[in-house]
Amino acid sequence: MRRMTVAILGLTAASWWTAASADVTVLAVRLGAKDVPALAKFYESAFGLKEIDHVGTPPTEIIMRYGATAEAAKAGSSPEFLVARRDPAAGPDTIMHAVFRVSDLAGTVRAAKAAGATVKSDVAPITIGGMALKSATLVDPDGNVLEIMQLPKGATHLPHP
Repeated sequence: MRRMTVAILGLTAASWWTAASADVTVLAVRLGAKDVPALAKFYESAFGLKEIDHVGTPPTEIIMRYGATAEAAKAGSSPEFLVARRDPAAGPDTIMHAVFRVSDLAGTVRAAKAAGATVKSDVAPITIGGMALKSATLVDPDGNVLEIMQLPKGATHLPHP
């Protein structure tokens, strides 16, 4: 009981600290697919998501966003749905994870670690669509993967030419 109380207080303090020190929003959700185009078609039909970009031919990843048209979706700023090819040998949950956009990556990683997360890949510079940013990958106490990104000042989402 005492360990549980300490854990809850630690999580609460870490979330207050994170909320006070960094802006956090959902940037994207990555979904694993055996057949990327077929799953993207499902999300378009079922939920109205539109393709705004893709990787590879045939696509190994399709980036989707909400919008009345593909052009409106591309210009919008809703969280992205990344439908990515899942390795057939992998289990069903190996690619799915939430992607958060934060204003203070190092502070968010510290707060998450204090709350019980483990670091899968530490803060590192990466480039996506020509945009230089910082990223880290964490694992929550239940084993869920969290990708945390700090975009350049003024950027609200990843570029999709």
